[in-house]
Amino acid sequence: MDDPKDWQKRIDSLQTAVAETQSIVEEVWLDHGDDVLTVFDANKMSTAMMSPFQAIKVALGNETPRQFLKKSASARPSEIPHELRDFTIRDFYQLVQETMQINNCVKLLEALKNFSKQGFTFFMDGYYHKKNLPVAPGCPPRSVMRTIVNQVSFDLSVIQDAVNQRRRLLGRSTQQSRAVAMADQLANMALGMAVDEGFLPEDTAVVTYLAKNIRARLIPYFDALLISIAYASIQNGIHPSRDYLAIPHEIGHHLYWNGRHPRKDIELREELLQNAANAGIQAGDWRLNWLEEIFCDTYALLLAGPVIVLDFQDMLDDDMSSHFREDTDKHPIPEIRPFIQTNILRRAKDEDGNVFYAHECDKLDENWRKWLAKHPLQSSYNIRGQAQPMTGQAIVTAIEPLITAILDTVPGFVPDEREYDGMESSNDVSKLYQEFHSYIMPDDDNELVNLFLDGTGTQKQLDTILDSYSEVPFLTHIREVAKKKPTEIDTAEWLLLLRSFGWSDEGPLGSGGITSNGATFNLSAARVNNNVTVTVTVTNNINATVNLKCVRTNQTKSVTTSTTGSCTFNNVGSSGGQVIATNSTQNTFVTYPAA
Repeated sequence: MDDPKDWQKRIDSLQTAVAETQSIVEEVWLDHGDDVLTVFDANKMSTAMMSPFQAIKVALGNETPRQFLKKSASARPSEIPHELRDFTIRDFYQLVQETMQINNCVKLLEALKNFSKQGFTFFMDGYYHKKNLPVAPGCPPRSVMRTIVNQVSFDLSVIQDAVNQRRRLLGRSTQQSRAVAMADQLANMALGMAVDEGFLPEDTAVVTYLAKNIRARLIPYFDALLISIAYASIQNGIHPSRDYLAIPHEIGHHLYWNGRHPRKDIELREELLQNAANAGIQAGDWRLNWLEEIFCDTYALLLAGPVIVLDFQDMLDDDMSSHFREDTDKHPIPEIRPFIQTNILRRAKDEDGNVFYAHECDKLDENWRKWLAKHPLQSSYNIRGQAQPMTGQAIVTAIEPLITAILDTVPGFVPDEREYDGMESSNDVSKLYQEFHSYIMPDDDNELVNLFLDGTGTQKQLDTILDSYSEVPFLTHIREVAKKKPTEIDTAEWLLLLRSFGWSDEGPLGSGGITSNGATFNLSAARVNNNVTVTVTVTNNINATVNLKCVRTNQTKSVTTSTTGSCTFNNVGSSGGQVIATNSTQNTFVTYPAA
């Protein structure tokens, strides 16, 4: 059904739900603020003119918060409730971290409400009132309306989960809140490498939450990333379980879509595609289908070392899907992916050319071969876009130029020394986990909180502990990613922008975004000078008409086939771009590089 009145009712209801959630979240945030004051018996000092930090300073006098938290419970004021009287420095860090993340969620909800209202109004006017938006064949406006409603619904649910899992029980943290606090810590540490190298803004936020699976939610309206950790990952204690090792890979997805080259001031994706083209990997090459996932694997491996390979082996072991030997058009074939990862890790060398983790890589390869009870590098696999099957070894070798292109894009990520010693010259790969398991989450990782605890922070510094981040307006985001006027974008392009390009769902194993969505056809593209030929391959032998559009030039073509057909877009220019393909059931795209 495509009734504008119905769409209006749906978005109005969602807007109300977002506003209601804002009020609820603000109450949770205020409760956390009260607990911060109560820990130091500063409630009676708090006034509308005072920040919590000022009230605590007045209540403690010459005593610093750190000195107070080191005192025994019996030496603290009796007015402090029993459950808060024995708060340690670690407990206080947990409370402040929860409060900061809940504050981030308040800002996220406001940004989501504004972004969705702006976007929905734009589409309602463009499709139903002013009717000034072009409609792509086989791609009705209701697809766009349904997509934006679904995206807002999903984000609202995620933010609600993130807040609820940080609620306190009688003033104390819960098992869930401790689990997400640990995930927050690791996520911020993983984010640090990209921030330090200048690829992401310093104030990029990460909010984690517990869900069924490991997943990264990329959002376009706030400089933030939402990462889910599986409920099955939580455990008692202060050591992270191995499942948390997927976090660096998820950070990689955010970097892939939102990173900018710090010296060239261009999108990271654009630089990756250009370096791939320089390495001989042109549009239509099957290796570009795996670019995002291999980039994310590379980021995780360079950050955390050999244990990432072992973790992927175990995740693949736990996720024996029907696609274990298949090219799903987005993720590397699971059976040979660990060999690609050890190949990436072997690129980390000292100045004499010695591989830092040669022994670990050899043993990890051996571990994977033993588990499979065969040698995948000698087996053959069907690759989309390749007429003949390829051996596992041929695939790993063919991927090497893509790895080079990635490392040429982010050379500062490559370590210049051996940073992990998990195996300690042993042949037991499980020791890689032992090193990670022994990691204790730090108490002193937030400089501003330490300034407060030591009583040395200025009011301006302390106020920034709960500082807000900038939201991104709907049309601003569209202009940045589409590089054209929004009124020139048709429905097929809108679906691409709304389901991907910064508003998508990514995971280390399953498909995310819309690069491949179970459709009945596959795409490949090849450039010859300034012309691009797109080939459509129907996978289920059903006669289909596929409508294609070159985003950069607005040229449209159509292909009708039950097997394989192609069309050529002439004079597309020297820059890279995308061709969108749609039929009655799907919307996907293929990327071609610069000339």
